[in-house]
Amino acid sequence: MAKVIDVSYWQKDLDYDAVVDAGVKGVIIKISEGEEPEDTWWGHASAAKKHGLKWGVYCFSHASTLEEAAAEANEVLYLLGGEIPPMGVWFDFEAKTCLQCEDPTAVCSAFLNAITAKGIPCGIYASLSTLEDVIDVKALGDYVPYWVAQYNKRCEFKDDYPDNLLAGWQYSDSGCIGSTNVDMNEWYLDLN
Repeated sequence: MAKVIDVSYWQKDLDYDAVVDAGVKGVIIKISEGEEPEDTWWGHASAAKKHGLKWGVYCFSHASTLEEAAAEANEVLYLLGGEIPPMGVWFDFEAKTCLQCEDPTAVCSAFLNAITAKGIPCGIYASLSTLEDVIDVKALGDYVPYWVAQYNKRCEFKDDYPDNLLAGWQYSDSGCIGSTNVDMNEWYLDLN
């Protein structure tokens, strides 16, 4: 298990020396929101690499159709420029447009398929309640990794889905590194 943080524009001034000193082993960086690039992702990725940290990226989705999900995936692939993040790509499924779409599971599948078709590992980030009530986890297959947000004493994902892959657990949105607020995660996949 490793300590991981996720970052975006809100952490644009993050002190990466302090990140390393705090024992963080990995950083998941917001690369895009919908089809729009996140301006700070390049700086975060560069700093993470310079400090020897594993890194991944996430797309904060607004997709409500298969076509929109595929377009968001194409934007991520374009921004990565052929680079494969060691911690993969994550489909952040929490926006109202996603949660209220006609077929949330198919939207997730469309994004996953577009990324994995390029040989890049891809998973889903969502709250436990979204995974229980909105996305049909069992329909997506047990090989899909999940990064689960649940601000609780422990992550209960495996209680509901013992055969599915829990990659990480976001347990707090109020961590602090230096003077910067960060989301805190326990990571269960090997970061070596």
